[in-house]
Amino acid sequence: MYNLNFLQEFGLSGIQIRIYEFLIRNKFGTIDTIKNELNYSYAQVRENLIILEQKHLVSSSDGKPKLHFRVNPKLALTELLKSKNEKILEKINTLEDDIKANESEKGYCTRQISLYHHSDVNTGLEELYALLDGVENEILLSSLPPSLIRKLEPSLYQAFLRGVRIKVYFSKLDFEKIDNYFGIISDILKNIKLHIIEVEERVCRFVRYNDMIVNEGNILIDHHLNSVLFTEDNYFHFSGFSAPNIVKNVKGIYERVKTPIKSVEINPDPLQKVIEQIKAHPDIKTRDLSIKSQLSGEKLREILDYLIEQGFVKEEKIQGEVGRPKIVYSLPE
Repeated sequence: MYNLNFLQEFGLSGIQIRIYEFLIRNKFGTIDTIKNELNYSYAQVRENLIILEQKHLVSSSDGKPKLHFRVNPKLALTELLKSKNEKILEKINTLEDDIKANESEKGYCTRQISLYHHSDVNTGLEELYALLDGVENEILLSSLPPSLIRKLEPSLYQAFLRGVRIKVYFSKLDFEKIDNYFGIISDILKNIKLHIIEVEERVCRFVRYNDMIVNEGNILIDHHLNSVLFTEDNYFHFSGFSAPNIVKNVKGIYERVKTPIKSVEINPDPLQKVIEQIKAHPDIKTRDLSIKSQLSGEKLREILDYLIEQGFVKEEKIQGEVGRPKIVYSLPE
């Protein structure tokens, strides 16, 4: 448990502090999971999550069930701190240190991960969350249990918003009891731009674990190779390390050795349209962005406000020699 009583100085109530502390510990949750653990009503949790979102401490996904997850605590709280004194800033820095210290004691780090090896599922998940929080270029997933993909979806969604490329390779031979893997995964990740490729050969390899023959799947996150041991929809061991050359070789096996059966690109609209157009046309003006993304002014403004608030897009006013300044948009460096 983290000591968040100082958040009363920001005007947060007791129930809001408890909900925020839950999200710091768990990274995300639905209204049902929060109310069940904290013993509040559905309406209490919903209304106070709205207030936390208004304070930019919490964000949420568009999927069902709707997931609520913490915004980076230091960044969010520092914004609230502008009118406060140095003493409260000290407490925020102490909170960040407490979070880092607690995660370090559990065997993981939010900044750099070189090697890990966990049979504890929660600790293994935290390793993956930390890596996904820092991913910059590409994520490649092999066949993995749908329940694990569902756990990773909020972090994958955040990576997608940052422009990270995401691919999923799978084979029906990796599962005996899961028939419609493509449909299940595309439904879980329907709000994320990604490329799903079905191949003829097995994607996972068989390994021995505790006298059992199980699947070993991979999650490639930039130059990190992560392995997950599982059978069907049950996962029970995580390991990983930084290995740029091995990651390159594994990607080569998926892309050049495996025989594709079906390849589908999921491209959710309209949010991704806006990000892609801004990426392709830096310092684009609102009118041009509206034309290229084929979005009306009101809808485009709503999306831009969200992307700017989350730090995925920056807005800048440029004063010309005459007339009003023009507003342009670009992606943060």
